[in-house]
Amino acid sequence: MEKIEAKKIFHAAEVEIKDQGLVRHYHFHEQQTVDLQASPMELFLFCVRQGHLALQASFIPHPIELSSGEAIFLAFPRDAWQLKIIGEASAEFFTVRMEVSQLHLLMNPSFNTQSLKEESTFNMRDLMRLIPVNPSLMMCFDQLIHHKLNPPFSALFEKAKFLEIFSLLMEAAFGTPGSVCPVAMSPAIESKLSKVRKHIMDNIDKIPDLDQLAHQYELPRNTLKEGYKFLYGSSLHQFHTDYKMESAMQLLSSGEMLVKEIAFHIGYQNPSHFIAAFKKKFGFTPKQFIKQSAG
Repeated sequence: MEKIEAKKIFHAAEVEIKDQGLVRHYHFHEQQTVDLQASPMELFLFCVRQGHLALQASFIPHPIELSSGEAIFLAFPRDAWQLKIIGEASAEFFTVRMEVSQLHLLMNPSFNTQSLKEESTFNMRDLMRLIPVNPSLMMCFDQLIHHKLNPPFSALFEKAKFLEIFSLLMEAAFGTPGSVCPVAMSPAIESKLSKVRKHIMDNIDKIPDLDQLAHQYELPRNTLKEGYKFLYGSSLHQFHTDYKMESAMQLLSSGEMLVKEIAFHIGYQNPSHFIAAFKKKFGFTPKQFIKQSAG
């Protein structure tokens, strides 16, 4: 059961996908604390859209810090466990609650769930890492939570969207193409690269300057360039371009800004250049996307 200690937590909605898991959306209006209880056979995913969370799990001595654009799986197969979520005002995040056996089945459809008690076919420690996520994944959560389809098609859509979310998460967590980083890596360097990534996300309207970022975050230029690509699977400039376009798609989907306002927001001086870049990326114009979304 879930115990909510504060009163002003806003739950946009929740969706339960049969035989898969429970997806929830949280939006805090002020600093809040939520207590969760989990069995040995349960795991949780936390995916932060905006703001900052501190996760204090009973089986981990120190809190886990999560910021916007980050996700993590947590599980403790040996025993029941507790988790305290502390979120700042305006924090917005999604959770997925599912059985460990379902994770195994998603990774391997022929998996025998009875073998969970006999052997560990998937090391949960390998899964408990910070996962960088992008606006495309956040939009999948939105589509899952806020769709307006009616039964029986709603169940089919929800299962398909859940599988899309899971696939994107696994690709982000384990899809790094190289097996060996060409530069020396350490936890301190990974932390600095994470800060660089957040800097790019917070300054979406500015083209990243490799030399300036290397100086600002005290990283050798080659370590920044090669280490970033190894850690996140794309170059620094490619990430910036993709993040801009995906953020634009999310803003278009929300309907809160006009096309030209979005163009200026993400750094385009000329809206027509934005429209051309958007079509090149997705295969349709912003107005075509709005029309498709409305339909």
